Amino acid sequence: MQSVRGPQPDLALDSFFTDMSALCSRSASCIDHTHLNAIPGAIAKAWTPAWAGLGQQKQQQARHQMHAFLTKMLQKLQPLLSDVGAREAANLLWSSAKLGVDPHALVPGMTDSLACQFMADMDAATGQGFANVLVACAKLQLSPCQGGLFKAILNQLATTDLSKFDPQNVANTLHSLVTLPAAAPSIEVLYALCKRFRSLLSSRHTCELPDAQSIANTMWALRELRHAPTDELGMCMVGRMVALSRMPGQQPTPQAISSVLLACAELTLPVKQADIDGLASFLLSTDRQRVFKQHYANTAWSLAVLGHLREEQLELLLDQLFALSVSRRELSGPSLLQDVDLRQLYPALEWLQPPQNATIQQGKAWLKLKGKLNSWDPAQLATQTHILGPSSSAQL
Repeated sequence: MQSVRGPQPDLALDSFFTDMSALCSRSASCIDHTHLNAIPGAIAKAWTPAWAGLGQQKQQQARHQMHAFLTKMLQKLQPLLSDVGAREAANLLWSSAKLGVDPHALVPGMTDSLACQFMADMDAATGQGFANVLVACAKLQLSPCQGGLFKAILNQLATTDLSKFDPQNVANTLHSLVTLPAAAPSIEVLYALCKRFRSLLSSRHTCELPDAQSIANTMWALRELRHAPTDELGMCMVGRMVALSRMPGQQPTPQAISSVLLACAELTLPVKQADIDGLASFLLSTDRQRVFKQHYANTAWSLAVLGHLREEQLELLLDQLFALSVSRRELSGPSLLQDVDLRQLYPALEWLQPPQNATIQQGKAWLKLKGKLNSWDPAQLATQTHILGPSSSAQL
């Protein structure tokens, strides 16, 4: 399948489909359920680079061939389903989702059958298996066995040991639960997943420690689920993000920092001033070409809500926003604050407004910021009479 990255990916796919079909047709005895499970997995991994190398007409032809081939494979697998365990069922559902195909659409009843096989062998499932099944259901918006699969999985998550879950498994599981309304996770499920993530953050094994993306995805999901983690877990996740920002090759993306700060603000998590300053400083020092306006705006709003925003930070964020917009030619004039995301800067400014007994210097610093906003969008600022919440588009 490596040849799909070559100059003729359509021919490579066609050759693979033809060879595999011929092999499977030779003798039923030499092909078992493990082979039939591995083949869709190989296609799923090769499909994206192959698809990218095809023109629109050839893409449609390749998808038609892929559907026809998968139908044959699933039909051959159907009489062997009783031998399929949790791992194989999870992998096959994941492969199908990666290819954008509901197995039931190719072979009626196949999705429910795979779900039943997973549930029957669920005690042997790994964290990766649970995550793969939920990711597949979320991607294809499936509810196998009329919701019975979700009920079984959530009961398992709430009542059994989750030591088989690594950070990415926890993050992917939580992320999938956000996009699966039918799943409706209980407090017990969310508590169990958070408890496992806290344990991983304390691991002495470097390979088990969560990376920046896992932390950001976990916090994004908890924010969407409106489930605040314990204060200890919240501070540990933020502290880990700060530590990663100092490690070349493991540093968080601007999107990850923005998501973490936004989650802390919306879930009202207690955070250390030094940690918040560390994340904000790292974002401000990141190459502007890697940052979007939304990231700066989310950060300003979040720091204000958390009570950690300072005048100099907001001024730097505004300067970066202006420079970013100019470099990307987004300005037709001096106006900057047109997007709904950027309206987060108004409440940030309001939260910084000094008290009546403030010093003259404090008052001048605030008026300087207000003047900068006025100069970029005076009409917008003049009509701003109430505090706005965070942008609804702020997510992973």
